[in-house]
Amino acid sequence: MLFRSAGHPMSSLDRKERELVFDYCFGLIGPEEAVKVEAWIAGNEQAAAFHARIQAALGPLESLPSESCPQELAENTLRCLYAMARETQASAPSPTPRLHSHPLEDFWLCLSNNILMTSSS
Repeated sequence: MLFRSAGHPMSSLDRKERELVFDYCFGLIGPEEAVKVEAWIAGNEQAAAFHARIQAALGPLESLPSESCPQELAENTLRCLYAMARETQASAPSPTPRLHSHPLEDFWLCLSNNILMTSSS
């Protein structure tokens, strides 16, 4: 796990630390790592403030009924990921797709575009 100690003077969290807090908030980390992240958040003012902002934003969503993902959203997202893999293979031949070589922003842009297209139809 990569985060700075609570006593380290810092003006803000770095990208990996913010991603770790997001992953924690969305339940994307294992139970052992979650315990470590909880302790880190409890002892780090910036992490605690960032966590509180995320929780405040997510709080209202808890009252909404859960819905399954529309089939076209999953299909469009997979289509986008396959296209990204093909682009990567074309630029650097490899026996397997290397999706991680694309910036994460490309994935989120693709996903958000698919969500917007699905919700508008």
